[in-house]
Amino acid sequence: MPAIQSASHILRRSGAVLLGAGAVDLAWLALRIGTGNDFSYSMALPAMLGGALLWRGSLQAAFYLSWIAGVLLPIAVAGGVIALLQPVDLTLTELRLDPLGTIACALPLVLFCAVVYWLREELQRQPVRAAFLAAGRRPPAVHLALGVGVVIALLALVGHQLGRHDGMADKAVLLAQQKHGTDFHYHARLVKARDGAPGQLMQATVLAWRADRIDTVHVSWQEK
Repeated sequence: MPAIQSASHILRRSGAVLLGAGAVDLAWLALRIGTGNDFSYSMALPAMLGGALLWRGSLQAAFYLSWIAGVLLPIAVAGGVIALLQPVDLTLTELRLDPLGTIACALPLVLFCAVVYWLREELQRQPVRAAFLAAGRRPPAVHLALGVGVVIALLALVGHQLGRHDGMADKAVLLAQQKHGTDFHYHARLVKARDGAPGQLMQATVLAWRADRIDTVHVSWQEK
């Protein structure tokens, strides 16, 4: 019984952290939308749902969240690595021109990784594992989940690098130079394809930088 009670305390604490993290993420998303800035998919609602279930002491939620955390952690780290795969001079220019903005852009991913790592560690503590056994359940295979996440992360990194070397990134940079001028250095941050007739519509986000400014250039073209 003490293990179950201790596990209940761990689950409630983990749920409270997830609810808080989800609320902060939701507020950040609302701020981005309200100020007209770009935003990506938010994990706020799934995090708050999982937090509510953990708060109620659900071992089933703890099982699935252990798996999710194990898979997401290496994928999130890979996302950070991909974001850093840019020219060193561009990174230094970003830090010099807008240090607070650059840190603010990186902070959500850092906090996400920290919360996911902490949650994974909490949900595999011995009292929680003992509670699984006491309830006749097998504890989650957290190392297997981490291995799945590592494989997905490596595939993402390889796919990103292959995508940069298939000529599409170079073409995006060339179009950006024609559109924005030759006084800048260029880096294709994102290249994506959209199916359409008669071929694929390619869209790219290219960063143009020099010592005193950084601009974002959007280009598109049709691939047959």
